[in-house]
Amino acid sequence: MDVSFNAWATPASKSTSTQENPSHQPPISSMQVNHYEAVISKLSDELNNLKATISTMASQSNMPKGKGKMEQSVPSKLSKATTRKANPEHRFDSRQKVPSQATAKQSRRGSSAPPEIMSNKPPGCKSSMKTTAVKVLSPKRHPQQMRTGDFPSSFTSTKTALFVHIKILWGLLKQESVPQAPELRMLEEFYQRFKRPEQVEEAIKTSTALTYLEPNEVQCFKDARAGRIRFGRSVIHLGDNFVRYAQGLMNRLGLRIWCPNLEEDPSSLYNAAHRIAALTTFQELASTSAYTYLNIDPKMAMNMNLLIQGYNHFVHYLMLEKYKKECKQAGRNSKDATHKRLSKNRERLRNERRDFAIVNKFPMRYQKILAQIGAHSDDEEVVGKGFFMIKTLPYRSKNANRFFRRLDVVMKQAAEQDTYAKKNRRRVRRLPKVPVESTYKAAPKGLPIDFYDPTWYHQLSLSQQSAIPNRTSLAFLPNANESLLPKSMRHPDEKLADSSFTRKYWEVSTEPYGLVGAESSSEESTDEKGLSEDEAEGIDLTHSTASESDDEYLAEGDAGDLYNEEAEEIKIEEDHYQSLEDDNGQSDEQMDAADEDYNMASIPEEEFWQ
Repeated sequence: MDVSFNAWATPASKSTSTQENPSHQPPISSMQVNHYEAVISKLSDELNNLKATISTMASQSNMPKGKGKMEQSVPSKLSKATTRKANPEHRFDSRQKVPSQATAKQSRRGSSAPPEIMSNKPPGCKSSMKTTAVKVLSPKRHPQQMRTGDFPSSFTSTKTALFVHIKILWGLLKQESVPQAPELRMLEEFYQRFKRPEQVEEAIKTSTALTYLEPNEVQCFKDARAGRIRFGRSVIHLGDNFVRYAQGLMNRLGLRIWCPNLEEDPSSLYNAAHRIAALTTFQELASTSAYTYLNIDPKMAMNMNLLIQGYNHFVHYLMLEKYKKECKQAGRNSKDATHKRLSKNRERLRNERRDFAIVNKFPMRYQKILAQIGAHSDDEEVVGKGFFMIKTLPYRSKNANRFFRRLDVVMKQAAEQDTYAKKNRRRVRRLPKVPVESTYKAAPKGLPIDFYDPTWYHQLSLSQQSAIPNRTSLAFLPNANESLLPKSMRHPDEKLADSSFTRKYWEVSTEPYGLVGAESSSEESTDEKGLSEDEAEGIDLTHSTASESDDEYLAEGDAGDLYNEEAEEIKIEEDHYQSLEDDNGQSDEQMDAADEDYNMASIPEEEFWQ
């Protein structure tokens, strides 16, 4: 084949070659043969290249990652080099196609296969795209509301200190304190003295300005003693100089007390005077050590723009909502504060008991009960007595109350050996002789059936009886006073597995609930109604409980004779059960080793497994 012949050349190139070599012009038949041979050669080369590419991709799919790219590049380069050497026409043709690469990318892909089809990337491998969630701020509920994104994070501690300062000025020293409206006489006196904002600013900046009140008429910081004021459980040292400065500032404004008018616009002259007075005194205290415990940022304390926003948020948004709530329903804020305080005390009591059970490796059935907040009673401080009164949970059984009383005795004994606990004040909780019912009525769900009071259980609907208690398990000994004893006196059945424990005491413990046979002990459970729970939920080792006992409350850890009658009944049942064990000639150790020997009375599946 004539190598110099180019089948893909333009007609002009053909004529030129003919003119240059007129004597070597082949016959017509020979030209046609050469033309066909060139086409066949080109097609065969392209077919070989395609086969080589397919074989390379197949080998790469069976190779580990990391080597595929390196091995893939070698055959492809070799195949291209071989093709170009064997086919010079192809090399010349590629030079002819160079201008076409300058066209737009979209047009090139439109006339040929997309490059992704021939990609050497293994199938199923997708490029990972990192997406960042954008936190969208919730819309403002009030124009004066200050959201988290409206201020830098470094302003948080300063904002908290500002709120504390406003509460002290306002006299809202307790959680249930509610802002009051100013007296009409005070509003009239203020607007008679001040007509323009410039007059208010001059009175604040000038220490020799006219005073309108006698020094003893200013009630602001009247509870301060030696420059100290009590806020909650903390004592804030304001300093005598600051107290005199703040009282003098209030005197120059003619204000007896610091009391903004929440029914006026925040930009009113009266409210503006209170805002300037609050922020000015706050900046004075920020330069001292009064609010050091709040980690105040001195730089942020000088940012007046943020201080004004924080002031309006607290006074004209948070306190305004509290003020409106009190106007709609008197005592609502006090009720909510009491509920919040009791819930917090209840949660702390749960944490103490649960942690004690985990550390001392109590049986898991005990730990599951103690982990529920609803399993613990709420308490309320008795003013002037130095202890807390235990309230009666209506849904907790008397036997469960025995267990909690026993638990508190064990915790007291453990605390007596703890030198660290002796240095800390622990709350004393005492049971009143006349039961006081708890405000919490919703019982926890999923606890063993013997945790719940039988009378309370029978008052539930059928769906609630199957949904609230766990009617397939037990947790307490028939007499819970025998629980948690020292190791030498420990009841052997406490170490049984939950399933074995349930099978052994099922007939004894579930009879009052009507889960054994057709008869129910509802008459016996009726006598239990109205009796208080028996528990002592905390011990204060720094106080003597003997001297604090009176006619209204039982001694700490004492339940009196509230459970004597029921205890006798349980003792009879235990004696009967013990006689059955003696007849069978089996000891507790033998029964522990062979749980399958415990036979339980047949339980209707429609009642037991619901």
